[in-house]
Amino acid sequence: MAEDAAPTTGRSGTRELPHSVDDLATDPEWEITRNLTNRQWIIAECRLDSQGRRWVIGMTPIRDDVVAAILWADDTVAEHARGTETAMCATAHGWVTKLRADAPPPERAREA
Repeated sequence: MAEDAAPTTGRSGTRELPHSVDDLATDPEWEITRNLTNRQWIIAECRLDSQGRRWVIGMTPIRDDVVAAILWADDTVAEHARGTETAMCATAHGWVTKLRADAPPPERAREA
């Protein structure tokens, strides 16, 4: 697969950033856990090996329109953010893209 974490194609036929966890789920490296009753996602995770470390990106809804996204380097939190599902999917996409390209890790991860 190309560097893009979740290649989605818009109406114009161009690649776009993922807007939802369902968009991220098009990438087989993303594991989505859903509520058995209403099928709403409750956890989204992507695990990658890069720069000699094990990286995990996790996302979970924390209230109505707020999603938490966390990037772990081994067992240390390297980055975290909160925002809309769309914003956190874009954040996660950026993390995955950089890690797949073996780009330098976020500043906080280098300090861990």
